[in-house]
Amino acid sequence: MSMPFNGERLKEARRFRQLSIPQLAEKVDISKQMISKYEHGDAQPSPKTYQKLVLALGFPLGFFQQGDEFSYDDLGTFYRSRLSSTQSEKKPSELLKKYLAVLANFFESYVDFPVLKELSHIEDPIASAELLRKEWDLGNSPIPNVLHLLEIHGFQLATINSNSEKVDAFGSQTKVNGKDYYCILIDQDNNSFYRQQFSLAHELGHWVLHSKSINPQELEPQEYREMENQANIFASNLLLPEEAFSNDIRGYEDDLDAYLKLKSKWKVSAASMVYRSKGLGLISSNQYLRLQKRMSSRGWRKSEPFDSVHSIPKPTIMKQAYELLVQANIIGNNTLAELLNRQYGIILPNDILAELLGISLDVLSDSNKGKIVQMKKN
Repeated sequence: MSMPFNGERLKEARRFRQLSIPQLAEKVDISKQMISKYEHGDAQPSPKTYQKLVLALGFPLGFFQQGDEFSYDDLGTFYRSRLSSTQSEKKPSELLKKYLAVLANFFESYVDFPVLKELSHIEDPIASAELLRKEWDLGNSPIPNVLHLLEIHGFQLATINSNSEKVDAFGSQTKVNGKDYYCILIDQDNNSFYRQQFSLAHELGHWVLHSKSINPQELEPQEYREMENQANIFASNLLLPEEAFSNDIRGYEDDLDAYLKLKSKWKVSAASMVYRSKGLGLISSNQYLRLQKRMSSRGWRKSEPFDSVHSIPKPTIMKQAYELLVQANIIGNNTLAELLNRQYGIILPNDILAELLGISLDVLSDSNKGKIVQMKKN
């Protein structure tokens, strides 16, 4: 009697490992036509081939034997580099986004996460940034840590390896079992702290401006560029409020070193501050071009001075939730993978779970200090 086999799960695992059908076929020594039949449910692998698929893809056997026992809706993903990155580069990230939302849904059965409160929709990115600063009581001060700010306001975040040099971060409105989550995933390799600040503010802009009204995958290239520009304007206005920043740079607008000195205060790259000065009309287009050329001549395109001084913050909520369940002996005799299997019909590889939780495969921190989440009260 043949073992149960889910062809959609095979496709999901293959795409996550960034393998084409011919590449996987070569790894397991069968025809590409058979791989296609497996994925479409037109054939089932023999036990020997089954074992080869499990080994080649690094997913547990049980992953391929079940179907989702939960509802999942993806309302579109906002990629900062959608026009330059390929579909194959995005597929692994899509799987991680899906299971980040599932993990959030699972943990919420046990712990209290911050609630993501809706913001009044305003189409203008400048007015939207001002409204968010008011709603979140930010005043006109610098934002020292955008990642922490997002976590305490109810966003689900994870640092991942996107396996793409073209993806900095992306965000998406999702639903798991009817519950809304906004997931933002950050690439671990493409960010300095200052670049991450802007990337996260940019993704926040998509949540405020676009997530309820636009499916980014349905946009034409020019429409997508305009949407990205709006998110950039939002991020710039959020990170560098007009009056406070203008007062700091006034009189030194054409001095590149002045922007560098303000970097430690505003927690934003010099390039972003130059961009903001142009947007505010503090410098002309010609001055902007001259500053751009000076940055290029100093080699600041790839890395600015002081980029390495500030450590890059990592998401903490998922890790904290996991630790709380370990301490409560909810995760102990039963592993997280087993609990997810019972509740959602999924058995994920440890490398995926570790990546989404922000933990190593074998060592977890015991610290309970500064928790954002806490166990639910009866």
